[in-house]
Amino acid sequence: MGVQLVVNGISIGAVYALFAAGFALVFSVLKFSNLAHGGVVSASAYAGFIFQSSINPTPPFWLTALFTCFAGMFFTFLVDMCGFYRLRKKNANPLFFFLASVTFAILIEQLLIANYGTMMFAFPPLFQPPTMSVLGITLSRLHIMILTIAVVMLLMLVFLIERTKLGLAIRAVAINTRVSQLMGINSSRLITTTLIIAGFLAGITGLMLGVKYSVFPALGPSIMLKGLIASVIGGLGSLSGTIFAALLLGIVEIISIFFLGAEITPLLLFGVMLVFLLLRPQGIAGRFSQDKV
Repeated sequence: MGVQLVVNGISIGAVYALFAAGFALVFSVLKFSNLAHGGVVSASAYAGFIFQSSINPTPPFWLTALFTCFAGMFFTFLVDMCGFYRLRKKNANPLFFFLASVTFAILIEQLLIANYGTMMFAFPPLFQPPTMSVLGITLSRLHIMILTIAVVMLLMLVFLIERTKLGLAIRAVAINTRVSQLMGINSSRLITTTLIIAGFLAGITGLMLGVKYSVFPALGPSIMLKGLIASVIGGLGSLSGTIFAALLLGIVEIISIFFLGAEITPLLLFGVMLVFLLLRPQGIAGRFSQDKV
C-alpha cells in the first residue's frame, strides 16, 4: 500500500510539476503570476476530448496528445496577442499583466460554460484491465502512463532550459530584460516563445488531468492554487525548485488524503506554504530564484 501511495503521489505530482513549470516560466520572464494558464489548461482539455470523441475511428492516444499540445500553444498565443503583447509594447506595470491574466482566465472559463455547460465529460478508459501487478504490487496503468509522459516532458524542458541557446536566452531575459536586449536578444519575441512553451505544457497538463479526472470548465483553475503552492515552495521563477516542490506536493497530498481525508488535506497544503513564506520565503531554490525576482 505504501508503494502504491508513493507512485500515485508522484504521478499526480508530476502533473502538478508540468502545470507549475509553465507557471514558473512565465513568472521568470514577465514577473507576474499568469492565472490565464489555468484557463488554457481547461480549454486544451476540451480540445483533446472533442478531437478524440468526434473522429471515427477513435484516433490513437499519442495523436490526441499531440493535438492537445498544439491547441495549448495556439490558445496561449491568442492570449498573448490579445493582451500581453500590447502591454509589453507599452512597458506596462506587472500589475496590469496580472489583471489581464485574471480577465482572460475568467473569460475562458465563461466561454466554456456558455458552449458546453458545467457538466463533466469523461475520456473513455484507456487500459483494459486498468491495473497491473509488479512484484506483487498492484499499480494503475493510467498512473504509470501519466508519470511516464510527465517525466519525459519535464526532462525535455530541463534540457531545453539548461542545455540550449534558447534556454540560455530565456535565462538571460529572466535575470535582466534590458541588459539582454543590449546583448542582441529580441526580448519581445523570446517572451512570446516562452509563453508558447508554457502553452505546450498547459496542453499536455489539460489532457493528463482530463484523462485522470474528467473535463469541465474549472479543471485548470481547480489546480491553480496547487501550482501556486508548488511555485512558492520551490522558489518563484525557479524551474528545478518548482518541479521538486510539485512532486513533493503530490506525494504529501495523496498520503494526507489516505490518512486524514480530503477535507483536511487543503488545510495541510496551505499550512506548508505558510510555513515556507514565514521561514524561507525564497523557497527551496534559494538565492538564485531570489536574485531573479
